[in-house]
Amino acid sequence: MPGVQPGEQVVLEVEDLSHSGEGVGRWQGRVVFVPLAVPGDRVRVTVVEVKKNYLRARLEEVIDPGPSRCRPECPSFGSCGGCHIQHLPYECQLQYKTGRVRNSLERIGRLGGIRVLPALGMNHPWHYRNKVRFHVMLREGRPALGLYAPDSHTPGYWVGDGTRCRILDRELNELALIIDHLLGQYRDELLQGPAPLISHVTLRRAVATGETMVVLAAGGGRPRLGKLAAELAGTGRVTTVVQQTAVLPGREPDDGRTRTLYGRGYITDRLGDLVFRISAASFYQVNPVQTRVLYEKVGEYAGLTGRERVVDAYCGVGTIALFLARQAREVLGMELSSRAVADARQNARLNGLGNASFLQGAVEKLLPRLFRRDGGPDVLVLDPPRRGCHRSVLETLARCPVPRVVYVSCDPGTLARDLGLLAGYGYRVVEVQPVDMFPQTCHVECVSLLERPASSG
Repeated sequence: MPGVQPGEQVVLEVEDLSHSGEGVGRWQGRVVFVPLAVPGDRVRVTVVEVKKNYLRARLEEVIDPGPSRCRPECPSFGSCGGCHIQHLPYECQLQYKTGRVRNSLERIGRLGGIRVLPALGMNHPWHYRNKVRFHVMLREGRPALGLYAPDSHTPGYWVGDGTRCRILDRELNELALIIDHLLGQYRDELLQGPAPLISHVTLRRAVATGETMVVLAAGGGRPRLGKLAAELAGTGRVTTVVQQTAVLPGREPDDGRTRTLYGRGYITDRLGDLVFRISAASFYQVNPVQTRVLYEKVGEYAGLTGRERVVDAYCGVGTIALFLARQAREVLGMELSSRAVADARQNARLNGLGNASFLQGAVEKLLPRLFRRDGGPDVLVLDPPRRGCHRSVLETLARCPVPRVVYVSCDPGTLARDLGLLAGYGYRVVEVQPVDMFPQTCHVECVSLLERPASSG
């Protein structure tokens, strides 16, 4: 665009929100992305990046606020990268997420006319997170807990400033303050050269039992970490403390070694009448209230009568598998993480569910072997990571049809891509239900039901 350079200021109207929660406007025919702007805003912005088809800009002034703008609850909103859309009323957040799912299906999956239900929200969409991962950064010469600013590796939020995170469990907020104080007390022991010995601190709380885990990401220094672990044990707020070595880029989470510094090395939680053991590297949903909502929708879509054979791919610690095992003839879980599989097997024993078993390995390798050896299941649950299913998993379903597939996704883009491929393989997308697992952020979980008529293919 001739004449438009970074640093130039323009005034524009915000028309929409992007998939990442940025305001979207137009200037001389080009799309402009403006963080912290909402639809209906008239804003003055500074151009920070010029591309061929779009601009990126920094919000300088809201000249006229849009009707959907509200005051954020958290004073750190905008400087902290933990939340994206606190400046939208919660009902507007749910509408945005429903629309985002529908638009992704149409634009990415080429799936028009799919039934997308309104997103299921929370009665109280605050203090819901049972897990947080803080960075340990130097602040005035001492190690301190914080979170990065949006799209950066610079501090945007410091625990020590006393602002409680509005989406984090209240007990974890208080524990974070204690740990931040202890890091200052152990400054000399924890500093090695220009960086702290500990790179991250992860806090995880089982809300139903009150058990709490602290994970210290550090490459060594066991004696010094042992002192810190003993201090944490003395607070009466911590069930277990675990040291986890750094994971190399591209490796799976359980490729990092763990060492228990205090307690059992795991915590237990309850979901309804089920008990779950959770280790440091195991995936477990971060919103306990909405997890129950999500799993009940999975159970509804699975439509079990007690006669079905179910496969739960990407099963983690077995939460969905065990949730369904009570209504199924048998359930087989598949998971890459060896530690998560160990937890899943232990969880099956804890809950007395002998009809649930688990295999460790990559789903794209295990699923074809299962079909060749035993034939396909009656119901397949897919709950992949954010990147979606491996292409060969979907190709296996093309060759070996499953009558009913329940797809759980945390990313509408990869969900739409995969559902589009499955539709091309003869599956019918019956319905998609968004579930708001992450209020105040742009993220949304979805449960989708697909059926494969016997005559397809």
